[in-house]
Amino acid sequence: MAGTVKSKIEMILKDGTRGTEAKIRDLLTLRSDARALQRAATESPMDGEDPSSDLQQIDLALEKLGHGEVLKAADEDSAATL
Repeated sequence: MAGTVKSKIEMILKDGTRGTEAKIRDLLTLRSDARALQRAATESPMDGEDPSSDLQQIDLALEKLGHGEVLKAADEDSAATL
């Protein structure tokens, strides 16, 4: 899955037809999906996948778009921390 997430991130970041806010929304959707997979991985074994790696890649992409500090604050306030 990491390859799939990485390619999705690259597509989003390279899309010259969309503004920064639209790219951030798409990355936040990917991030939400990656967090759900990470939570699921803690509840049951998953073969060969590292959902935390996907989450890190998405967070780095969001930082490139200037959304990193917002994520850190949101994670600190979240009741559902991992």
